[in-house]
Amino acid sequence: MTTDRLPAPRGHRFLCVDGDWSAESFHYECPVCGGVVVVDAAPLTSAPESETTATGIWRRSGLFPATTARVSLGEGETPLIDWAPSEGRVFLKVESANPTLSFKDRAMALAASFAVDGGFDGMVVASTGNAAASASAYAARAGLGCRVIVGSESNASTKLRACLAYGADVEEVAGDYSAAYGEALSAERDGWLNVSTTFRNPVPAEAYRAVAFELAEQLGDAPDTVCIPIGAGPLLRGIERGFSDLSDVSGSETPRLIGVQARAVSPIATAWQASPDSPSGWEASLLRDHPAWQSTSATAIADPLRGYERQGMLTLASIAASNGSAVAVGEDDIADATARLRSAGIWVEPSSAIALVAAERAARTAQGPVVAVLTGHGIKVQDAA
Repeated sequence: MTTDRLPAPRGHRFLCVDGDWSAESFHYECPVCGGVVVVDAAPLTSAPESETTATGIWRRSGLFPATTARVSLGEGETPLIDWAPSEGRVFLKVESANPTLSFKDRAMALAASFAVDGGFDGMVVASTGNAAASASAYAARAGLGCRVIVGSESNASTKLRACLAYGADVEEVAGDYSAAYGEALSAERDGWLNVSTTFRNPVPAEAYRAVAFELAEQLGDAPDTVCIPIGAGPLLRGIERGFSDLSDVSGSETPRLIGVQARAVSPIATAWQASPDSPSGWEASLLRDHPAWQSTSATAIADPLRGYERQGMLTLASIAASNGSAVAVGEDDIADATARLRSAGIWVEPSSAIALVAAERAARTAQGPVVAVLTGHGIKVQDAA
């Protein structure tokens, strides 16, 4: 573990999105109103310097809340591949090339560093599988304990074997991701840092800001559109915040961000389509529309947001801020995209391939490059395959 003492050059604090409360100290939720807490970062005044001696996400540490510990397995700086068979210019950001084969490694590198600095006993994570494997690996790297809670409907047997290999304690509960999320909350009281990658913990998603800078560097400028698979959506919000940072220092336009869900479990896309650009309509939909969601091959993003619906408002707000949209994709299209990627040598899970469907559609009218973020490797769902 690297312990370079290089603090971030800008101020960070914790802010309640539903009220006036803010503080320098970490909170899971607003102590006044119980609202969702986010990291409020001061605007960048210059581009964060690239630390050539640092590894992983820490090359751009100026984008994140400062930590003394820097836990890394070499995450980040993932490949960008030109998807030749598509209409228009579509590129694939291959986040499945991260150390534990998913984008979650970015968040867990920062979360594990935060846990070390905070003196937590370990990390606890509710997950559909990818976050569980990642948290287990980064906890092991940092010398921390790890508790993993996964819903039985997540089809995560391969990912759970990885967690056990890293030494994590694994518990499977009946139900979906929301059921696992509820179980993870109790562990917070036992001195464990909850790193579940909804918006429960505001810190991990800050690591996704670096994706925006990587894309601009790889393409020579910001893309026209970025299509991102979403459950609750921290990845999308982190990328949107990163492009906001990039705009502050370069004047570049923020690309349209398209949040992509499986039609079978699509609370955010449903809320968006019911009331585009209307926060009151989003909230009404998220709180009201609780259908009996169907099963889907895209299990890694099958998050019904049950019990923490308002967290979806953060994702919807980031979509609106980018003039983007949220879309739902059917199972046949997901299967087709998964197969076409695999036949081209790119093996990703269906929850990743879903982004290609949206990207190819967006490319028909885009004025510049369109990026599909491929979030997880197909080998992690090989039992289902």
